[in-house]
Amino acid sequence: MPTPPHRKISQRACDFCAITESSTTHLLRCSGCQASYYCDKIHQAADRPRHKTGCKAVKKARDTYESEDQKLRNFQGDIMTPSHPFENCIGHFWGVLETRDYMRARYNFVDTIMQVFGATGGRIDVVRSSLEHLLDMLRLCRGDNMGVRDVVPGLYIRLGRDQEAYDFLKWWGTTAKEDTYDWGDTESSYLDVKDADALEEPVEGWKGKWIDLSHAVAVVLIKVRILIDLQAAQNTTRALHGTIPQEIIDLIRDEIGSSGIVGSRPDILRGDTEKLASVVETIKAQIKELYKGINEYCPDFWPMFLGNPQAAANQRPVLLRGSRQLELSIR
Repeated sequence: MPTPPHRKISQRACDFCAITESSTTHLLRCSGCQASYYCDKIHQAADRPRHKTGCKAVKKARDTYESEDQKLRNFQGDIMTPSHPFENCIGHFWGVLETRDYMRARYNFVDTIMQVFGATGGRIDVVRSSLEHLLDMLRLCRGDNMGVRDVVPGLYIRLGRDQEAYDFLKWWGTTAKEDTYDWGDTESSYLDVKDADALEEPVEGWKGKWIDLSHAVAVVLIKVRILIDLQAAQNTTRALHGTIPQEIIDLIRDEIGSSGIVGSRPDILRGDTEKLASVVETIKAQIKELYKGINEYCPDFWPMFLGNPQAAANQRPVLLRGSRQLELSIR
């Protein structure tokens, strides 16, 4: 399936001429895949030879998902299963046999549309809607028998929502690891970590002997982005110190924050240079520890990921969940 040529996530634009949508430019959505947009019918027709293969694949996956969705909504129940699963089985999907075809079809739709339109250079609309699908699947199936939790953090990060990614990772790395956590109790806390300190020491599940690889890598990416922002703040102070008032330097440093996390920490951004330097060294040490742990757990990961990041991101898993070769194929 074709994937977009650019590395960065892309805004909504005409797939043929790349003009972006604005208050004066209204784009038409493809009725097949419902993911591509065009200036007009002429551009849509011109792009059809390139577009049709991926479009058909997405439409087929969507049709199957919608069919299973309707089938499940029409399910009248039986001696073992209550009717209206979307109301009566929330949190327990997959454990209810009648929901499994639906869950498979929904995940396959997300996986297909991400391959075609949401891979490296993919569209922001697709990445955002895919994240919403996966989060709703977790709402329906708390135990996450399908492992969609491995995909979610990367989508958060691609959307620039690093704090939400870290909160998600922190819950799975702490509460979900507790032996006493009752997965069957839908009244118990679930994905309720908010504004966790992403500068803190990594939890054991990200650096121990047996790690959650996709989650550990996501934490590394978040901390690297934090480090870049902290170093930018350091460089701003060094470059401007003595040339303009400190108040102006503080305002400039407040605007720093590709991760969004550092920008929300004025206590660090406006702290003295010694404190900032100390935080930088702490984050560096954490990244090194995580890097080493991942390398010991899966020696093939970093050479593949750093050698050809785009190919690594697009590689498809081929083995059963739980094997290290499968875990190499992160999104």
